[in-house]
Amino acid sequence: MTSSKKLDPAATAEPAGAAPIEDPVPAEVRAVIELFATQLANVSFPDVDAAALRRQAEELRVHAKEVARVHEVLDAALASFVTRLATLTDTATRAVAYARIYSVAHPDQHALATAIAALAPPAETAAGAATTRTRRRSRTPRRSEEPYERVGSRPHHDDAV
Repeated sequence: MTSSKKLDPAATAEPAGAAPIEDPVPAEVRAVIELFATQLANVSFPDVDAAALRRQAEELRVHAKEVARVHEVLDAALASFVTRLATLTDTATRAVAYARIYSVAHPDQHALATAIAALAPPAETAAGAATTRTRRRSRTPRRSEEPYERVGSRPHHDDAV
């Protein structure tokens, strides 16, 4: 079969506002398509002519756009996953810190102290490190060496005003 249809550049153009996608059709293949569209326009081989080459190139372009779209969705899902992992890691780190403070305040609970000591520290992710640094609150200095002060037991100062 012979075909004298030329490739319409507008048919493969990106929609307005979309970022242009680099043509996935290799330059060497585009040169073959051009050869069959010009000098071999009236020649056809079994399953190979300008129309077949253009059709396959367009299918590849459509597929490349779909891959780019799916890649964007995957990137967004991965970013969400990393954020959630960082949040969980930060919370787990704080939980272990609170458990250690509680354990120090309750030295009679040896099994708890042993269990806390056996915990591996949560792995810090890059996002978690940034989250941890930006979320820290400044703390006021403690008034006593004890981790918890008893309710109603305030330090008495002789030089109170």
